[in-house]
Amino acid sequence: MPKMKVNDIELYYDEQGKGRPMVFLSETACDGEVWKINQVEEFSKDHRVITFDYRGTGQSSKPSIDYTTKMFCDDLVGLMDHLNAEDAIVVGHSMGGRVAQLLALDHPKKVHKLVLASTGAHYPLTKGLPLKIMKEMIEWGYQKYERDHTILVGWTDEYVKQHPEKIEAYLKVRMHNLCPVEFYLRHLIARQSHDTSQRLKDIKQPTLILVGDGDQNMTSEINHRMSSEVLVKGIPNAKLVLLPNERHSYFFTNPGEAHKAMREFVAT
Repeated sequence: MPKMKVNDIELYYDEQGKGRPMVFLSETACDGEVWKINQVEEFSKDHRVITFDYRGTGQSSKPSIDYTTKMFCDDLVGLMDHLNAEDAIVVGHSMGGRVAQLLALDHPKKVHKLVLASTGAHYPLTKGLPLKIMKEMIEWGYQKYERDHTILVGWTDEYVKQHPEKIEAYLKVRMHNLCPVEFYLRHLIARQSHDTSQRLKDIKQPTLILVGDGDQNMTSEINHRMSSEVLVKGIPNAKLVLLPNERHSYFFTNPGEAHKAMREFVAT
């Protein structure tokens, strides 16, 4: 799989299919491999699907410097320039949705339509490392925290009981190349410091906002269900779709409804 030199790093990426570019941006400190579970196969049927590993994750470089969502966005711009991928459908999940907002705002020609999935514009109060997350990581250890927190945030208790094999299949991919704890923390700080709350009105691209109706876990002062309401009120061309009986990780173990909503949005 290819790498390219962008800014001060080597960025690992993958592209499959033909058609309008469709770029997928992962959640906090997560590499691009998770999109190959469902989304790459589905959308490469009629799109040129692009996935990549953020700096600090997967097979991309891991410089020990402060990270920001703007830095992630700049890396993505370099990648899209390299691939001549303009006017793309951009799908950002969780922290990836924050990066996607910056791309739409600062590089509008690169974004045809925007899918903001389980994400937000800012954390008004918690700009550093959230105390709850730090406490759990210290008590459980990093790998156990990543695994257990992913399950807690990702799926309802009923789903966890009924579909353990689907969750294990996802975790096998998610945990396979888990980034060192240093870079998880650097990503976390970048996420918490992000703030596009005063710029939402300037996002002009048609925007689909996806969120599970149960995505209400609180690690800071605002959860994804709450922050999705902020997005739909702030972005002029935004449409909100609530996914019933879902929390945070519907893309990876129960993607049908999300794909349906995305297909309808892309087609309009």
